[in-house]
Amino acid sequence: MNVIKDVNYDGINYNLREGMYRYIGSGSGRRVFDLENGYVVKVAKNRKGIAQNQVEYEIALADQTNLFAKIPNASMDYRFLIMEKAERMRNFSYIFMYFNVRNYRELFYLEPIRYNLYKYNLIPKDLARITSWGIINGRPVIIDYGFTYSVRRRYYSFF
Repeated sequence: MNVIKDVNYDGINYNLREGMYRYIGSGSGRRVFDLENGYVVKVAKNRKGIAQNQVEYEIALADQTNLFAKIPNASMDYRFLIMEKAERMRNFSYIFMYFNVRNYRELFYLEPIRYNLYKYNLIPKDLARITSWGIINGRPVIIDYGFTYSVRRRYYSFF
């Protein structure tokens, strides 16, 4: 993995407060900003976001495939996570064509995807959202993979 060393998270935090980075999007636990250097920063808004950043970082460290966007760095408290920037996807047709499948069922039954769903405790329904995918170097990659069954159970379940 290409590791970014000596990331100045205080500087990133200052630039975020000053509005220096373009806002890309957000979820229930994180906001995403373009660092304009081929990477994005995912900023945790709450404990949910910290848990998602930590899970994504751990998956990225363990992963040996090209299925997930790479994460070269995260802050010690997981409030900030640096990820490769991917092009936004508009629909699943490119993903289906790339993997030579016709639908979600076939996609999620492909061995590398099925194996990683199980290995990393990922929620298939979450990965069936187009916002969970992007394109890096012409290849579809998963860019939002921190919402696992464990994170859902710990931070999102009401019962």
